[in-house]
Amino acid sequence: MIVIYFDEDSGHHGLVAAVRRAGMTCWTTAEKRMRGHSDEDQLGFAATESIVLFSANVGHFVRLDNQWRAEGRIHAGIIVLTAQRAPVGVQLRALQKLAASVSAEEMRGRLEFLLNWA
Repeated sequence: MIVIYFDEDSGHHGLVAAVRRAGMTCWTTAEKRMRGHSDEDQLGFAATESIVLFSANVGHFVRLDNQWRAEGRIHAGIIVLTAQRAPVGVQLRALQKLAASVSAEEMRGRLEFLLNWA
């Protein structure tokens, strides 16, 4: 089962609470004392902790994914949300579908667009 790390751009309290009520494990930047750190630092932290980073900051994390690939580095996975106004229920169901379909090992080095799983 994947563990999700919500960065500051995605840590909507309603979604975090819904994910936890659904029995999934997740963390936020505040809980991991990573508030205010750069996107590169967030991805590095998530990679070190073997947790999948979730962000609505699509442009930055697509670029970071490409940069890491070019450098031969492997992160624990990135999930990006392209439609920030997608209802929490839609986001939750997409996360559940993704988590049920892809193992933590399979997520390594992958970039997934959440709503492709909706």
